[in-house]
Amino acid sequence: MAKSFQQRKLDGRPLSGPFRPSGGFGWIADLPAEFWGETDTNEESHRSGLRMREDGHELGPAHATHAAVQDLGEGRYSFWDTVAYFSASDGSDPNTNGRSYSVARAEPRSGARAVLRAITPPGYMAEWSAPDRPLRCAVVGLGNRGWSLARLVTRLDGAKVAWLVDSSAERASELRNHIGVPGLQTGPDLSTALADPGVDAVFVTLPDHLHRAAAEQAFRAGKNVFLEKPLATTAADGLAILKAWQTSGRVLQIGYVLRQAPFYQAIRNVIRQGRLGPVRVISLSEQLDVLHGASFMRRWHRHSAHSGGLIVHKSCHDLDLICWLLDSWPRLVSSFAGLGTFDRSAPAPFCSQCPERADCAYVDRGLHERRSAAERANPSAFGLDRCVFRSDKDIVDNQVVAFEMANGVRGTFQLVMQGRRTERRITVIGDDARLDGVLEDGRFTLTYADADEKPISWSTDQRDGHGGGDLLTVTAFLNACLGRSPPPITSAPAAMAGLAFAAAAETARKTRSVVTLSDADFEIAMASACTGLARRHGATTAE
Repeated sequence: MAKSFQQRKLDGRPLSGPFRPSGGFGWIADLPAEFWGETDTNEESHRSGLRMREDGHELGPAHATHAAVQDLGEGRYSFWDTVAYFSASDGSDPNTNGRSYSVARAEPRSGARAVLRAITPPGYMAEWSAPDRPLRCAVVGLGNRGWSLARLVTRLDGAKVAWLVDSSAERASELRNHIGVPGLQTGPDLSTALADPGVDAVFVTLPDHLHRAAAEQAFRAGKNVFLEKPLATTAADGLAILKAWQTSGRVLQIGYVLRQAPFYQAIRNVIRQGRLGPVRVISLSEQLDVLHGASFMRRWHRHSAHSGGLIVHKSCHDLDLICWLLDSWPRLVSSFAGLGTFDRSAPAPFCSQCPERADCAYVDRGLHERRSAAERANPSAFGLDRCVFRSDKDIVDNQVVAFEMANGVRGTFQLVMQGRRTERRITVIGDDARLDGVLEDGRFTLTYADADEKPISWSTDQRDGHGGGDLLTVTAFLNACLGRSPPPITSAPAAMAGLAFAAAAETARKTRSVVTLSDADFEIAMASACTGLARRHGATTAE
């Protein structure tokens, strides 16, 4: 497969050190005089066509604010006046990491094939090889997601599920028999698994309101943690988890698997390479098929105390993506929502007792759950087939979020449960082009403002497991646990983005107001949670 734009070696003019520190992850390099007239300006913050290289590979995103370079690092850079403000790809000191840095002009726009090569991620196959000793994992919470992640781990040579932790001994036993790993232990208590010195990593797939207790306990035990999204249900719990993570020095991966999906990786490349021009508007939507949506109305998610609200539980994925794709944070958030489809009187408490059962489109079928044999035999005894119309729920079935990002991009997000199929759509509009795509189709199209340029379509056959993101995220996490690669998440703001955005949307919905996210407030909150971290980009929200 062709190498991506970031991977292709490109010639450039070398930048001479020593490079001067600029706070946090930031460094300053003097530009060769020939480039002085080609930098960004206050009036045109995205005009520069210069590109920064590290060992010949492109860094990015370009045009980053100085604060983003300093606080977030990860290869961000910008050119101003006679200097380059930049960060190394892994946050290291460019004076001592042994790498070379150079600057070159961006390639002129080329034909469709060249564009497709440039935006395509380097590879769809997860990079994994067996370690010298088995990497032993514990999975706590054996619902549908716990089963899925446990099965993914067992597909990797040299990765082993050593512990299954769940309050249901029957469910744990069924998964143990399904996996068939010799010596796999089960139990109801996470502390027992954490006491095993051979456990390297813990996958936390419990209901959302239990994330904090499990993550803190695992970090205190010195384990690496894969924490299913959302980070938590409240900002306070999220900050407590981040504090435990920073104190432990271990790896944290949140289940934002869409970041790893080739579909969204390619879209990020489109934006970072400036192929849309300056981005002005972004719009995302997640439409759930009605049976999928109905399942949330009867499960534990129906209480926002457990889920943070459906926009937190379900859509932190998408709101995190917006921050990640745009390399920015929300500053103004408003939201409107309601309960329409599932707002009527319940004909019976449970489906098993319902006189309308034969004709009900939402009758319980155990979708998106992993029930034990006893639960399957009599779901009512476990409260699993609740009527979706019961009034004890406090979540909505459609919600719209409108926002303005710190970099000036405006947009919307929609979550609806009235579809025939589950699908995620995205539109990004810039000065030079617009992008329209559907994750489940594995395809997006670039349409140029210049009528003489033909549209370009990009596609992938990776459509399983969140567009291929599940396996790629798990392998990235385990490789980081082994020290083979940098952790996928290295900064507290990057970990907090999805929760902060979603919690702001919930606050805006409940108060029918526009929520303003404050840099200063978030800086104080983050500093109190993560000692020694100075972050200037972020947000706080009411819980």
